[in-house]
Amino acid sequence: MAISRWFRYQYLKLVRIDDTPRKIALGAAVGVFLGVFPTFGVGTILAFALAVIFRFNRAAAILGSFIMNPLTTPFFWALSASVGTAIFGGNYRTIVADFQSGKVLKAAGMGIVTYLVGNLLISGLLALITYPLVLKGVEAYRRKRPRRRPKGA
Repeated sequence: MAISRWFRYQYLKLVRIDDTPRKIALGAAVGVFLGVFPTFGVGTILAFALAVIFRFNRAAAILGSFIMNPLTTPFFWALSASVGTAIFGGNYRTIVADFQSGKVLKAAGMGIVTYLVGNLLISGLLALITYPLVLKGVEAYRRKRPRRRPKGA
C-alpha cells in the first residue's frame, strides 16, 4: 500500500506542475534517460542543466531522474546487462574467465561496453515511453480538473 501511495504522490506532483504539458513531458523524459543512464551520481544535476538549456520543465526533469533509486537500481543494472549480453552473444562467461585468468583490463573493457550498450537501449526506450505517458497524463489531469481562478478575478 505504501508504494502505491508514493507513486500516486509522484504522479500528482508531476501533473500539477505549472507549465505546458509538452515541456513537462520533455523534462520528465530527459530526467528518466539520465536517471537510468550511468551518470555516477550526477544524473539529477545533468537533467536539471539540460532542462535549463533546452527550456524543458526543470522540476519534471528532476522528478524523472528519481526513477533510479535504491529499489530500482538492481533491476536496471540486471536488465542493462541482460540486454547488452543478448546483443553481444552472451559473453559473460568469457568475461568472468578473463577476470579469473588475470586479463582484468580485457574483461573490464568488454563488460563495460556490454553494460553501456544495454543501458543506452534501456535508457532510450524508457525515455521514449515516458514522453507520451506523461504528456497524456498531464493533459488528462488538466481536462478533468480545470484550473481554479484566484478570488476576485
